[in-house]
Amino acid sequence: MLKSKFKKHLCELKRIRVGAYRNTSTGLFLDRNERTVPFGAKTLRLLHKRLANARFNFYPDVSPFYKKLADWLKVEEGKIYITEGVSGAIKALIESIAEPGDNIVFPMPGFALYPVYCQMFNLEYKMVGYTKEYKLDVDKMLRLLDERTSILFLPNPNVPIEGTLDLDAIESIAEACLKNKTFLAIDEVYFGFGGPTAIGLIDRFENTFVMRSFSKGFGLPSIRLGYLLGSPENIDYVSKVRAGYETNTASMEVACFFLDNYHIVESYIKDVREGLAYLKGELDRLGLEHNGGNASNFVYVNLRDRTKAERITQDLEAKNIYVRSGWPEPYSGGFSVTGAPKSIMKQFVNEISAILRKIK
Repeated sequence: MLKSKFKKHLCELKRIRVGAYRNTSTGLFLDRNERTVPFGAKTLRLLHKRLANARFNFYPDVSPFYKKLADWLKVEEGKIYITEGVSGAIKALIESIAEPGDNIVFPMPGFALYPVYCQMFNLEYKMVGYTKEYKLDVDKMLRLLDERTSILFLPNPNVPIEGTLDLDAIESIAEACLKNKTFLAIDEVYFGFGGPTAIGLIDRFENTFVMRSFSKGFGLPSIRLGYLLGSPENIDYVSKVRAGYETNTASMEVACFFLDNYHIVESYIKDVREGLAYLKGELDRLGLEHNGGNASNFVYVNLRDRTKAERITQDLEAKNIYVRSGWPEPYSGGFSVTGAPKSIMKQFVNEISAILRKIK
């Protein structure tokens, strides 16, 4: 049978489609760190006008988008590779750099696709956690590096624990990785929310990449667009695994619109940061331990009680309010909440306060 030609390690890989549990026609979605409110009527009208003039009958021309993004970032075009979100950047790096039998290092809990891609490409992986103070155990992470470690992925910040590192710490990690002949890929998917950027390090360390997307700060996860930054030599090499076109015309047009109108993005980020400040104050008032909301658009609420966290999640879902529980240990006893403008955060606080009164 032809099935005998299937790769064994891929047959053993389990994939699921996310998002099917939500009724997106109604409800409050605070579980996936998305933009929580639709774009305004004026924004959509101007965007539709731009899309109406796009040439969808032609194959995509990515060159103008590369130039616009390079100008916006103030970097050379040759330092950019357009990807399918950060997930596409991760896959491109692993596919182009890692060999079967190599290992990848990354913090956990975190992005679910790291172990998926490792299994997809027949790689080993090593994970490092966070301390009780919600700090990344950097020393332990660096001790995991060996001669078969091809890439260290560093989300900065991560999720559900931010664990944000400053540039001095990242520079030290880059030096340690370079000494070990390991590439360092820094995930800055939450850029814009207050965290540091390591873009300046790609000129100083030949092993360093930065990954970004339009999903969080821009609030555009549906266009599935991101980019990888690195030295021209590294980008030229990694981009050899690209498909016929890095992306499509519709996604580029939408991204260009928001690059040209970045004040829309900045305004929403400001609203979210104000909402998060309010939320954290209310969580303090309720006596709930929390982490995050400083360099990202989410807060992790640590109840230190898995049953209670699941109960709250279920009770909120019954009201069409979605938060995310079910995190791996040692964070199964809490849930994460996506940041939103203050009016939405007030609604969430009112609901969770009522639930807490009921279950105490």
